[in-house]
Amino acid sequence: MLQASNMGGYTLKHILKSPFSAKILPYLLLGFTLLGFLDAAYLTIQHYQHVIPPCTTGGCETVLTSSFATIAGTPIALIGAGFYVFIAILTGLYLQTKNKQIAMSLLVLCTAGLFAAVMLIYIQAAVLHAFCYYCLFSELIDFLLFDAAWWLWNTKNAELTTEE
Repeated sequence: MLQASNMGGYTLKHILKSPFSAKILPYLLLGFTLLGFLDAAYLTIQHYQHVIPPCTTGGCETVLTSSFATIAGTPIALIGAGFYVFIAILTGLYLQTKNKQIAMSLLVLCTAGLFAAVMLIYIQAAVLHAFCYYCLFSELIDFLLFDAAWWLWNTKNAELTTEE
């Protein structure tokens, strides 16, 4: 019988451990935010130019012209670009201070970003029955940001536990 603390040689601590060094994780966050910002900024520019970006399936037009593409007249892509800038700023602050509270803030915000991404994927799949590759790329970035923030926070907590 498997015990909760030791699952066939894998402890929960082992499973949750980052595959990357703690020193690399903030730079992964910055890299992912840069990619997400570029994608969101491109979609924002296209929105204000009233242009649909090239898409091989036609799903981009359906998604980007739907009522779900804006909130109170503001493109979701613009909100996403702001989100990525904010995550980049917090990550920069974390790199300067190594503050545990900033790592927690990154985790909370990236978790919110992940929930938003899941909701947007649901809308594309279940409501619009169309997928936008640019949107899916942004949603993938949100998942990767969550992973990196989770590992950063977990690593930071592990460091504090071993120091105490």
